Amino acid sequence: MRSLSCRVPGSCLLAAAVWLAVAAAAQEPGPLLKPVVPPSSGTRVRVATSEEDPVFYHFAARVPDPKNKDKSFDCTVAFDSLPSKAMVAAKKWKEWGFEVPANRTATLPELVVRGVQVAPRTTRGRDVEVRLVNLKVEIIEPPKDGDKVLLSDLLLPVNELTKGADKAFEPRMYFGDKFLEFTVSTGVVKKLGTGDDGPLPEPAVSPDKDLLPFAGPTVSYQGTPAFAFASVDGQQKYKLPDGKTETVNVGLSSTMNWPEGVLMTLGTARGLGLTVEDAKDLKGLGAGFDATVARAKVKEVRLAVLTGSGLKVPKDLVLKDLTVIVDKSNSQHFVWIGTRFLDANVTDAVYGCDSYGTWRLSGRVKPELLMDPKTRTPPPPLKKP
Repeated sequence: MRSLSCRVPGSCLLAAAVWLAVAAAAQEPGPLLKPVVPPSSGTRVRVATSEEDPVFYHFAARVPDPKNKDKSFDCTVAFDSLPSKAMVAAKKWKEWGFEVPANRTATLPELVVRGVQVAPRTTRGRDVEVRLVNLKVEIIEPPKDGDKVLLSDLLLPVNELTKGADKAFEPRMYFGDKFLEFTVSTGVVKKLGTGDDGPLPEPAVSPDKDLLPFAGPTVSYQGTPAFAFASVDGQQKYKLPDGKTETVNVGLSSTMNWPEGVLMTLGTARGLGLTVEDAKDLKGLGAGFDATVARAKVKEVRLAVLTGSGLKVPKDLVLKDLTVIVDKSNSQHFVWIGTRFLDANVTDAVYGCDSYGTWRLSGRVKPELLMDPKTRTPPPPLKKP
């Protein structure tokens, strides 16, 4: 029998090679988020942050002297991803040349932040200064006549940066890359154009192909972003002493720096029926007080996320056998995950708000940390604590 030979046209080989190249490229990890394109009246800026030990997400800025326009004070700003009040120590406020009002609520006329212009693109020096004006601050008295708030000169929450217009600012916090991005009106941006800005850093992309990208969208809990679904030890809800039902609410705080990575209120710990153990070896640092804390152990924490093609496949990010810190001075109902949680479990972590006003945590995780929501433990009957 004659052997049959098959000749493949060169054009087919070329097409196959192109297809294989595209398929291989599709498997390569890519950026988690598309760059934000600001409106014609806006400028996208990137600000370098510095997370040192203890880990507080903060950046450098300047406060102009209210009595001398040619003078200013260098300062460190702790930036919180959750909405709250901007705070400054009374001692620091006076040092800057301001008077402390009787009601302890004041307005910081201007905060100058140095950054680089991301968009619109420019071929000239990209270094800029952003003027944040009329920031409402609460004047507090830290313990021992201190002049710091969370080891910084000023605590600035996201709601004071954006004035509530999160979806216009589209802030993004890149934890691994150590920078903060947001969009502001071009009118508050001063282009320095010195060229002394170096290469523009881009968001990192982990080369580990085994990691799976995910996005964890949030919903609003009393005005605070919290994961759409969260559970602790199989409990998504618990009953309060008055008979009302409370939900397990988990949010991301960039100023929560406990090494354990998870902090919860005493109200939540009690509602979940956790055994709270005194932690005399721990000292907590609140915004204006020394916190009293304890420890508790949990078998499982679940957060609802999306993964897969187009980030449309529901999964649970599941962490097992965790030690959590309990704030014994707080009887409210909330759980915070912080920077140490991200360092331990999430690669390329970025937390930001999109143009629709939805906050979400994006990143890459090991496949074994993602589980089908069907594996959730059926919730036990709700009991009064």
